[in-house]
Amino acid sequence: MPQRRSDIAAALGGLILALASTGCAGTLTQRLVDLRTSQGDAALASGSLLEAQKEYALALKLDPRDDHARSGLAKVLFLQARAAFINSKLDDAQIEVEGALKYAPDDDAAKVLSAQIAQAKIRREIVLANYPVYESAGAALTDSLKTLAESQKEIAVALKAFRSDFDSAHLTRAIIAAYALEDEAHRTASRIIAYRGLVTSGSSKAQAPSQSQTPSLLPIP
Repeated sequence: MPQRRSDIAAALGGLILALASTGCAGTLTQRLVDLRTSQGDAALASGSLLEAQKEYALALKLDPRDDHARSGLAKVLFLQARAAFINSKLDDAQIEVEGALKYAPDDDAAKVLSAQIAQAKIRREIVLANYPVYESAGAALTDSLKTLAESQKEIAVALKAFRSDFDSAHLTRAIIAAYALEDEAHRTASRIIAYRGLVTSGSSKAQAPSQSQTPSLLPIP
């Protein structure tokens, strides 16, 4: 058995040398690159970004100058950067978009995203400097939004019940829940206004405007 394996290895080695001497090695490499890029395209089309990234990277190991593989990998890295940016993972987003620009330096979408990430990181530093505990306040706002969502569900359930048995008691429950929803929505709006004041001024004593005041809905500068 060892002798047979040795013979097979020798035969393969001879085949590779023969291909190289006849100029077929380049053709074989290109076929392998095309296979990898084709598999990368299929993975990208199905949304499997990590698989697509692997296939394009393998193609580039075979031919670092292959345009198809370079553009494919740039597209994957751009999509990953955009997803990281949307999910507030700014540092990861920056790494990914820098990779995208490495393979497609003239890509306008990647350039725009890179600028957005850079601006967001600057604003993040300003917020951290002004209001170090902004995350806990933001978490409290998230809880308020959950309460609003639960109230909306309660109203929907009551209305659905009324459509089933036409008992006006369900409408009464819907009205009570609607009033509670309105009150909570107003409180949440006031919290968001105060939150904005905190992150822009850095003052821990910022107050929400009274009901008679018109709140500013401008974005954080």
